[in-house]
Amino acid sequence: MVKNKITIRDVAKKAKVSVASVSYVINGVDKVSDETKQKVLEVIEELNYRPDITARNLAKQEKTFIGILMPIKENYKKTILTDNPFYQEFLSGAEYAARKNNLSTIIIGINDAANYSKHMDTGSFLGIIVLGAIEEEFCDRLESLDIPVVLVDQDKRCNDFISLCSDDKKGAYDAVKYLISKGHRQIALLGGEIETSSVHINRFKGYEKALKEENIKIDQDIIFQMDVTYEGGIIAAEKVKDNLNKISAVFCMSDIVAIGLIKGLIKRNIFVPKDVSVIGFDDIRHCKYLNPELTTVKQDIFAKGEKAVDILVDEYNKPSEVKEYVLPVELVERESVR
Repeated sequence: MVKNKITIRDVAKKAKVSVASVSYVINGVDKVSDETKQKVLEVIEELNYRPDITARNLAKQEKTFIGILMPIKENYKKTILTDNPFYQEFLSGAEYAARKNNLSTIIIGINDAANYSKHMDTGSFLGIIVLGAIEEEFCDRLESLDIPVVLVDQDKRCNDFISLCSDDKKGAYDAVKYLISKGHRQIALLGGEIETSSVHINRFKGYEKALKEENIKIDQDIIFQMDVTYEGGIIAAEKVKDNLNKISAVFCMSDIVAIGLIKGLIKRNIFVPKDVSVIGFDDIRHCKYLNPELTTVKQDIFAKGEKAVDILVDEYNKPSEVKEYVLPVELVERESVR
């Protein structure tokens, strides 16, 4: 992987102009003053910037699209869109913000680098939003486009990319402290593979911190790592049933897995919150339709989608020093905790 590659945004930042202005100079578009043109040319020479063919081609086109990149498994019928309503709400927010900026969104499912190139090397993209983890090879290819990239809810793997996430650690901490305040000390954890997701890692850290503050020992037997889907929650219900003597409450790393868990428990004649309390994370719209309504940690998912697009537009027009954005969360008390 090429390190510290000089990009069009580096030139814009050094020259204290917009990326668009640099593009105009590179492509001979008469939309900047002579003074700005001279300044940009001097910085290009100073940084030894050499635009690649892809970047030049993109610069010549009107930027009309926000690309929303979703890595998918090859030959896998479902995507993250069907597995979790979180993504539908996020995309609604992104699409709304794009329309406000006279842009359109394009959802692109990617399963390999070749497929990526087919979609991305020919479009008029102002920027890219990445939902889901991407491999290092994709980072290289995205960097070559010289347009802003926002990674949503994942590790910031590339220096030029921007990170957008919610305060996952605090949200999980608040959820577990709330359970403790209600008298619970046998608190199970239900979520995805902790080691493979920055979201899951941070939510686990919040869970761990809250227990340690109350001198509650973490019981590995009641930490359940499942697919973060409705079906994953249903499957987890059997594990909760098998350990019910050790569990009075379950902190779920997402609402969709919490909803599946509650459904699975009902099938086993275990009722929430009478027999066990359940708390989720996300506050997807389904929470208030559940019986009982789900107590959860709210992140404003629609606003998160809006924010991702706003960051891209701002970054394209004027690169910023800020590369990490953390959105606030809050506890929403409903009916699923006794």
